[in-house]
Amino acid sequence: MEFNKSELNKVIRGAKKASYKKDEIYSILDSTEICNIAFNLNGKACVQPINYGRNGDSLYIHGSIKNRMTNALIESGEVSLSVMILDSMKLTRSAFHHSVNYRSVVIFGTVRELTSDTEKLIGLKSIINHFVSNRWEFCRKPNQKELNATKVIEIKIESASAKIANTPFKDNKSDYNLDFWAGEIPVKTIYEYPIPDKELNQKIEIPSHVIDFYNKKKDGI
Repeated sequence: MEFNKSELNKVIRGAKKASYKKDEIYSILDSTEICNIAFNLNGKACVQPINYGRNGDSLYIHGSIKNRMTNALIESGEVSLSVMILDSMKLTRSAFHHSVNYRSVVIFGTVRELTSDTEKLIGLKSIINHFVSNRWEFCRKPNQKELNATKVIEIKIESASAKIANTPFKDNKSDYNLDFWAGEIPVKTIYEYPIPDKELNQKIEIPSHVIDFYNKKKDGI
């Protein structure tokens, strides 16, 4: 399945790198934990990084009751956000051709504040499990005071596109004999072995879901 192309989500520059396939877009969203959200605050354009969770065609974010971004999004009723994963840096002989390989997604969606405790818990569970699979089942659930102090927002994905660059670096043939180094620097996010909290009961071992997460991520995305 694909998102329909429109004036809003259509990739113009580098159209050959574009993808509108849902599975490809969601794979990129699921490969990172932080998105950048654009919003309008008192007539000023703002952007803020924040962690998120995904469940099907919906993304979830949360913030405090007085959080400016969440309040602005609720007032607007719509949002645009992006994620980007850097895969390599391409260094060429010429300054002009320097570039990067990457996977990126831009999302356009509608915003809805989740007001019932049941809906809030669904959203928060998605956020926690987006960090580490199954983590929700192995931590204390929010109490009523914590739920009351938290705003949870559902972003229904209405339109999206991905842009993926995965090509060798390019130099002008006329530059090949120049005495400048050229090549590619691979980039990976590395997750190191889990470190227990120093206050942790020594009898508590690292749970299997955390080890599974580490084994999946240790060699980089």
